[in-house]
Amino acid sequence: MPNHDDGDMTMNELERQQQELLSLEGYLALDEEVRRESEVVEGHLVAREPRDRPHQKTAFRLANAFEAAVLKYRAAHSSGRAPCYEINTEVPVRLWDVPLTVRKPDAVVHRCREQFETLEAVDAVIVAEVISRWSQSRDRIHKMGEYAKALIPHYLIVQFDERGATILEHYALVGAETSYSRIGITHRDRDIWALNLTTPFEIQIGWQDLDVALPA
Repeated sequence: MPNHDDGDMTMNELERQQQELLSLEGYLALDEEVRRESEVVEGHLVAREPRDRPHQKTAFRLANAFEAAVLKYRAAHSSGRAPCYEINTEVPVRLWDVPLTVRKPDAVVHRCREQFETLEAVDAVIVAEVISRWSQSRDRIHKMGEYAKALIPHYLIVQFDERGATILEHYALVGAETSYSRIGITHRDRDIWALNLTTPFEIQIGWQDLDVALPA
């Protein structure tokens, strides 16, 4: 008689591994502090990379610049018929549910949702990561591939020094592609604008907008 032990063991192991993968319900049930400092990749909880003060300040300034652009956009479309956008920082964005993948961009421009609703990839129109020495491969390889697979239209990578942003790389989905094309790269010592977009709405960010306050 054929021996099915190996096949049965493989199936049991597969079922056990699937049961161990973190579900959305399991993720939401985690302690708030754990969720704050973690992301989920293919059902596995992973710690976020360290973020020093210059990193946080640069992300904060980028979010403020996005906020200013959104306020200008709202003022130009006060009739209320245009899409509603808002800005958030370090909030979970569900890229997909099976297996669960949740990332926390340093800044995200997204369609308006109710206050306590979890953001999904379909809500995000721009995600941005401020890159540091701890996050090179994560931001340039893993997150770039995941955000593109989740069909988020625009992805920004920002490099910085103690004064603020120095280089901004803009990637976008083109046509029906599911991987990003590099649209442009701007340098603080060369270009007038750090970012100049007309879609999803007009966004003009100067380098001075991304400067941080230095100690006296």
